[in-house]
Amino acid sequence: MEILNIENLSFKYPTSETQALKNINLTINEGEILLLFGSSGSGKTTLLRLIKKELSPVGKLNGKITLFGNPRESAKPEDIGFVIQNPYNQIVTDKVWHELAFGLENLGLDKNTIRLRTGEMASFLGISSWFEKNTSELSGGQTQILNLASVMAMQPKLILLDEPVSQLDPIAAREFLNAVTRLNRETGTTVIMTEHRLEDAFSLADRVAVMDNGTIKHCGKPSDVAKKTVEDKDENLFSSLPAASRIYAMTGNAGECPLDIREGRAYLRRICPNIVRNNAASNSQNTGKKRIIKLRNIHFRYKKDEPDVLRQLDLDILKGESLCILGANGAGKSTLLKLLCSASKPYMGTIKREKRLKLSLLPQRAEMLFLKDTVIEDLTEFARELGLSEAERAQRIEELSQLFNIKHLFDRHPYDLSGGETQRAALAKLMFNKPDVLLLDEPTKGIDPKTKTELSQLIKNLCSMGMSVVTVTHDLEFAADTAERCALLFNGEIIACSPPREFFSGNSFYTTAANRISRGIIENVISCEDIAKCFSSQEEMQ
Repeated sequence: MEILNIENLSFKYPTSETQALKNINLTINEGEILLLFGSSGSGKTTLLRLIKKELSPVGKLNGKITLFGNPRESAKPEDIGFVIQNPYNQIVTDKVWHELAFGLENLGLDKNTIRLRTGEMASFLGISSWFEKNTSELSGGQTQILNLASVMAMQPKLILLDEPVSQLDPIAAREFLNAVTRLNRETGTTVIMTEHRLEDAFSLADRVAVMDNGTIKHCGKPSDVAKKTVEDKDENLFSSLPAASRIYAMTGNAGECPLDIREGRAYLRRICPNIVRNNAASNSQNTGKKRIIKLRNIHFRYKKDEPDVLRQLDLDILKGESLCILGANGAGKSTLLKLLCSASKPYMGTIKREKRLKLSLLPQRAEMLFLKDTVIEDLTEFARELGLSEAERAQRIEELSQLFNIKHLFDRHPYDLSGGETQRAALAKLMFNKPDVLLLDEPTKGIDPKTKTELSQLIKNLCSMGMSVVTVTHDLEFAADTAERCALLFNGEIIACSPPREFFSGNSFYTTAANRISRGIIENVISCEDIAKCFSSQEEMQ
C-alpha cells in the first residue's frame, strides 16, 4: 500500500534566489524504511519538513504531496511523528512518564488509554526502569529513545527522523537505530530518516535516496545505490558511504558491494586470505611538546547533594597538539571543557595553566556566538569591542576571512548558515582573541563528510601554528584523522589517553569502522586509506 507520494515537488525559500528542491518524485510504501543522505544543503531537512504540514517552512511550493491516499492537508497531526536532531530540544515536561503521556493528553484520550499506551511503549522500548525519573537526569541516548517512545505512543503511521543520532555517542546511536528497526519490523510503521552518519543506518534501510543540490540523484536498494555512488566518483557523496563500501571501491570493486561490518569483513577476507601487518607508525607528534595545562585529581559536581560528574581526573594539555576527548553522552566531556576555560571550578583538585594563557570555547550551538544580523556586522563589532583600530579591524577580518573561507558569507544572517558555514564563521570570531588553546564542543554534529575533512585540516593547520586544540566529539573517524592523542572519559575520569592508532586498535566499540572490519585480517589500521595502502602493497609483493 502506498503511504506517501510526491509528484514534481519544487520549493523555494522567500529570501533565496535558487530552489531548495527541484522536481522531486518519490513514492513510499507502507512499512518501508527510507534513508535520505547527501551533503549539507542538499534539501533533506526541507523535504522532511514539507511532508508534515505543521512543520512546513514558509516559501513557494509547487507540486503535489499525497499522504495515506489523500492530500497532505487532510492528514491528522498524530499520523506523522517527527524526531529532531537535538534530543533535549524536543523534551517539554519534567518527568519521563509525563513526557510519554503529553502527546496523548493533547489528543484528549481518556486516562485508562493513556496509562495503557505509555506502559506498553515503556515496556517495549525498555525504559520502565527510568519511568519515574526526571527528564533532566537522562543521557542523550536515553532522551532520544524517550522522544521516539513519546511519538510512537500516539501510534503514527509514518515517522520522520531528522539526523536523530547526530548528537549521540556510537553505542547510544546503535541502540537508537536498533529501537527504530524493532518498531518498524514489529509494528509496520513506515520510517523516513535523514542522516550523515551512515555506518549503521545504511544497511537497515529498505531503500536509500541520494539527494544532491535539491534533487534525488539515485533511489533504490542500498547495495545498488552504494554501487552507483561509487561509480559516480563524486568525492563528497562517496565519503558519506559506509566504510565497507568505501573499502570495496578502494580495493578493486570485486563482487557484491558490502554495506556493513559483517559484509565488509567477509569481503576483506576474500581479497586478503592471509593476515597482513600494517607497519604504519603512530600519527602522534607529541614528542618533546611542552605541557601548558595540568589537571590533577579533579572532582566536580553541579550540586552538593548530587553525585560527582568528574572524579580523580588527571589530564595534560600540550602546546600545539590536537587532543580529542571521547565518551558516552553524560560522561562529563562538556563539563571538562568548562573547567578548562574557567567557566566552572572543581571543588577538589588542581588546574595549573601557563601564565597569560588565553582560551576560547566553541559551544555545541555555535550560532549562539552571533549577535548581529550579518556575519560581517558581528565580526566588525566584536573587533571594535576588543579595541582594534579601523585599519587593524579591516586587516584582521581580511586575514581571518581567507583562513576560514568565509568572505562569501559576510552578508548572510548567522542563523541562515549551514552547519559547516556556522562552524567556520564562529571559529573566525573566536580567533580575533588569538587564543593559545581552542576548545571545541561537538564541532562535527550535523555537517557532511566534506566539511568534516575541511575542519580536520583547519585544526591541523592551527596546531602547526602553535595553537592547542581540544575537541570533544562522538565522531570516531574524525578523531582518528584529526587527533594526535585520543582520550576516553568514563565514570568521571580519563581511563585511556594515547595516539589514535594505539587507542583505536585496542578498542572493540570505541573504534573506527575500518578497524572493526579489518581486525584479525589486516592489523594496526584505523582508516579505509590504511586498508587500501596495505592491499596495494600486498598486490605489489605478489
